[in-house]
Amino acid sequence: MFGYTVGYREKMPTIFTRSGASPNRGTASKRNYPNLQMNTLIIFDVDGTLLDATEIDNASFDKAFQETTGVALTASTWSQFKEVTAQAIVHQALGDAWPDISSTVTRVKDSFLARLRAGHALDPTAIRAFAGTIGLISDLKGNPGLKVAIATGCWKETAYFKLEAAGFDFSGIPFACASDCFSRAEIISLAAERAGIPIEQAVYVGDGIWDFRATQLLGIPFIGVGRRVKTLREAGAVHTLDDLNMDTLSDMLKTIHERM
Repeated sequence: MFGYTVGYREKMPTIFTRSGASPNRGTASKRNYPNLQMNTLIIFDVDGTLLDATEIDNASFDKAFQETTGVALTASTWSQFKEVTAQAIVHQALGDAWPDISSTVTRVKDSFLARLRAGHALDPTAIRAFAGTIGLISDLKGNPGLKVAIATGCWKETAYFKLEAAGFDFSGIPFACASDCFSRAEIISLAAERAGIPIEQAVYVGDGIWDFRATQLLGIPFIGVGRRVKTLREAGAVHTLDDLNMDTLSDMLKTIHERM
């Protein structure tokens, strides 16, 4: 969350696969990946990184927010946000003076989730895993020597729904989200804490400028993926992948450890 960039929304090309299709059925756990360091915690973003729900996500959130608050989120509004997490967006858009902000957050979240469910029921392809990512998570979970976690700017309920709708088995994976913390850096730190690994041993995999900036604040490596890798490179991200799978991730982790 979310498919916005500062000042405008991108029209995304279709490069994903239907959940359950063969590109997502990984077999990498049967192979040896020496570059996957045993002491490294790999933390993943969700939207734009593991799965694509851009159109339904943006439309559902905007409508839920306006329906609940009477306030429209414009491109100008989005460009002013310093934190791009669901919790932070509501607070920043409405301001501290908004009455009963806690109740408003809950109502926006509930309306957002209801719209996601309804949209997915009409079109199950509206929420899809990127090619290879289901297999990647499965393989990482199946390797007892590795640690994996999820840190997302979505609320827990909406993130869980999207992951399940896309076909991910994320049971047992340490998870942190906007329901826990206001800022993305705090969310990433909490994911590491729940994984029982010092944040200094973490690598974050994400697709947004806000992801990259959070890792800069934390002083941890960032791997940029998804459809905005060019923008991430221009922003200064050193490590980016055009395709996310066990092979490319293993090779990138080797590069990162060699440079550290």
